[in-house]
Amino acid sequence: MGKIFNKKKVEGPVATTAPEESESQGEMDYVDQLDNPKEVKETPTKVVPKVEDKQVQYREVPVCMSQAQINNLIIENNIMLKQIISSMDD
Repeated sequence: MGKIFNKKKVEGPVATTAPEESESQGEMDYVDQLDNPKEVKETPTKVVPKVEDKQVQYREVPVCMSQAQINNLIIENNIMLKQIISSMDD
């Protein structure tokens, strides 16, 4: 059993190669698009309707905050999420 846990450690750099994977169709299309910028294939995009909820209010977070303030915000957000989830379960 000692052989399993006490494996010989290799010191120094070890030569490796990148994994060989075939390029996907999307990657090939992207390279072709870079080669020929005039031929741009349009991809269909979904239009998501905006839902405006007047009750949703976001609080701006100042850029300069101490680690204690950031931790307090995280705790406050977790408490609010727990309250929301518990009210959904009722």
